[in-house]
Amino acid sequence: MKALQKLKFSLISKLLKNEVTEERTYFALTLITGVIAALIAVGLHHSVIIIRKVLKTGDTFTVESFIWGGAAVFISGWLTTRKFPWTSGSGIPGVRIALAVFHGKIKIADTIAKFVTSALTLGAGVSLGAEGPTVTIASGLGSYLGTFFNLSKKRIKALVAVGSAGGIAAAFNTPISAVVFTLEEIVGDLNAKVLGAIVISSVVASITGQVLTGNHAYFSELHYRLNDTRELIFYLVIGLTASVLGPLWMNSVLKLRKFNRTVMRGHRLTFIMIAFCTVGLLSQIHPGVIGSGHGTLEGTLLSLILDPKVLITLFLLKFISTSICYSSGMSGGLFMPTLLMGATMGSFIGAIASNFFPEITSNTGAYALVGMGAFFVTVIRAPFTSILMVFELTRDYNIILPLMIANIVAYTISAKFGKESIYERISEQDGIHLPTREDNEILETLTVEGAMKTDIVTFNAHLTIKDAFHALEDDGISGYPILRNGRIIGMVSRAEIKANYAKKNHDTHVEHICEKKVIKIYPDHSLLVAFHRLKRFQISRLPVVSRLDDKKVIGIITAQDIVKSFGYEIHDGIEGIEDNSLQDPSKPL
Repeated sequence: MKALQKLKFSLISKLLKNEVTEERTYFALTLITGVIAALIAVGLHHSVIIIRKVLKTGDTFTVESFIWGGAAVFISGWLTTRKFPWTSGSGIPGVRIALAVFHGKIKIADTIAKFVTSALTLGAGVSLGAEGPTVTIASGLGSYLGTFFNLSKKRIKALVAVGSAGGIAAAFNTPISAVVFTLEEIVGDLNAKVLGAIVISSVVASITGQVLTGNHAYFSELHYRLNDTRELIFYLVIGLTASVLGPLWMNSVLKLRKFNRTVMRGHRLTFIMIAFCTVGLLSQIHPGVIGSGHGTLEGTLLSLILDPKVLITLFLLKFISTSICYSSGMSGGLFMPTLLMGATMGSFIGAIASNFFPEITSNTGAYALVGMGAFFVTVIRAPFTSILMVFELTRDYNIILPLMIANIVAYTISAKFGKESIYERISEQDGIHLPTREDNEILETLTVEGAMKTDIVTFNAHLTIKDAFHALEDDGISGYPILRNGRIIGMVSRAEIKANYAKKNHDTHVEHICEKKVIKIYPDHSLLVAFHRLKRFQISRLPVVSRLDDKKVIGIITAQDIVKSFGYEIHDGIEGIEDNSLQDPSKPL
């Protein structure tokens, strides 16, 4: 007996030691992933710059640009379509799939290939950005580190999110919006338990990026002020315009992707080359169509581009080129192109407004900022990220009010055309159904109070086993609260009563056989919490107690009660739910 107890103690100690060791390893890998994310962001950025100089694709395309840029896109497209399909697009939908389906496992070969294909494609000057690929590559390396050190599935998934946050923070130098974007779009839960690690990675990546490139905002610091409250009307117009143009752009991408998947099936590399040639031809109209559009975007924000004709031309060119490039499946993201479309749209509205109402309109750069956020939120569907990102990119607090107005309008109205982000809609088009916020919100909004039973059977603590046995009915109840003076002191299962009755312990009081450590729940808890506790502790029912007095039982809830609240019934029991009301705390969960 002593030998068994010693062995049990040894096993528990080993488990605790392993948990502590994994926690320390996880913390160290969080820091390392943040640093690596910054190195990836800086490395990809400089690689693209160097490749563009070599390929001569940084300005209006020449014959050399078409030849050398086309060769780079062909190599990248061949790798994507023939060898590494995971490198297609921005890669963010792939990261979400890895989290939802593969427990965060991402192949290191795919991650390395993503860097190569992205560098070649973006270096060729196509109308895509580096931010999405940076997030994807950093997430892949986070996954690899977690797998290499044999961390649990939970930790590996957390490191994927950690890498994502680090990638955004380093790419844009926006640590706050990086955290929010990861929670909103990658994890899909603003209350995620990995928040602490995500914050740490974001800060580390941002600091590392600043050390490598300098401490500055992604764009020149801009300072605007609201001259007249009537000007808010024009910001409202920006929100309304974005709510239509954003979904229109998404639909154009989806229709082109459908064309690529059906008509061009088996010839996707050809479609990629067509997309590259389209960008080269459009660059003859205006070179601002080339690349992510960072330089053009900064010029728009600084009000260096004031001609409405130029602004609308830039918007249309970027609209067309980004649609065909992203739908082709070539490796590249849409963050910066989306921001540029929004900026030119907003600046166009600002230029028109200043022509008719010069006395109340401010610098058109303010309209570009607001348009940037409003268009972004209709495409990415991440409202908090949109507001915080624009603020951090420019470090201008005065624009927050107009930005919030336009974003709310754009986000709300565009939801009428579809509530999913571009990433979710692309996954749906590919036949992959990722978990949505609504999946969890259904359970979170339904509370225990609405599903619990208030007509409960309880036993007095001084009731004998014999009397309890005869009080049992064939009602399917598996456990009973034990009360003393109307207050719960434990739970006893039907099986325990029957077992003690068979042992002739007729005069024993039920309080002596009940389990004193009761797993309870409160009436305002969500059904999601109730499900989690039933599964975690492998029990069939939970006593519901008052918030004012956790010894006062006001109801009972079972897995059947939860399922019934959705209009279903369980007749044959629930797999994995045992007939015990409590779990021995000494046993591993």
